[in-house]
Amino acid sequence: MHDERVAPHSSLPRSGRFSVKDHALGQRAGSPVSILWEDVRYLEAVARAGGVGGAARELGVSVSTVYRRIAILEAAVGTPCLERGPGTGGLTETGAMLAQVGHRMRKAIADVAGQVHAQATEIVGEVSLTTVEALLPFLVEPIAELTAQYPLRVSLILADSGPSVRDREVDVAIGIMRRPPPGCWGIRLGKLPYGIFGTAAAVRREPEPQWVARALSERSSPESAWEREHATHIAARAQFSALVSLVAGGVGVGLIPRALAALHPELVEMHAYRERVAPLERTAWLLTHPDLRKTPRVRVLMDALARRFRAAL
Repeated sequence: MHDERVAPHSSLPRSGRFSVKDHALGQRAGSPVSILWEDVRYLEAVARAGGVGGAARELGVSVSTVYRRIAILEAAVGTPCLERGPGTGGLTETGAMLAQVGHRMRKAIADVAGQVHAQATEIVGEVSLTTVEALLPFLVEPIAELTAQYPLRVSLILADSGPSVRDREVDVAIGIMRRPPPGCWGIRLGKLPYGIFGTAAAVRREPEPQWVARALSERSSPESAWEREHATHIAARAQFSALVSLVAGGVGVGLIPRALAALHPELVEMHAYRERVAPLERTAWLLTHPDLRKTPRVRVLMDALARRFRAAL
């Protein structure tokens, strides 16, 4: 999955401290000099404001504070950064070099902050979604709606065991479960009851209907366990997306969520099985990580999906 979250700029110090190797800083050639960004920030302000007084006004601190922070920087690099004496106050060669570094860092930080702000306030970029293949027909409408309305890219992963919302491997998931797992924030979409459906001819087949069952690769699912107990005459096995097509084509009857069967007007339900399939009913949940639930691109996707599923369920 491609992740649009902004990574730290390579020139930004993670802890506020960075190192340089330069004998021009008054250190032995090749030896590292550890410098705090906060100290360089004061020196950069002096260069930009044209003097210590202007820097103090810009930063909202006293002149003595500016001198103190620059003195700490000078101690770290082992050489003066400010020229001192009557009528002076300019930067030394070392000071000018460090001020340029500070300028680049300040710009990089501002650029990253702008990108983070845009991601936090604008509906733009990539948003990822995972769910089971059976729910694909309910995704087309909301994805088309969102991508037509916003500059969004929806990355869709269809899998029985997809990437993890809790571990931030994916932004949004639609899960069929009794309750959301720990570490996830969820919206209850509704119940997902099952039924036995087939074409009119398949339902009336004598002496008993023949079945389209799930592929052997899905034997661990509750639906497959139910089929092993109740589906006596199996005409075909298939992955779920193909199973629905085979049932709709008249090959046999099959165990299908009622909401999905409603998309195929040629299918009729065998009501005699309702009580037997009732224990398979589960709840559909829309899930995201708690830290992402107010992110605009995530929120609009979840809102669109919730509207579609609640209309269907």
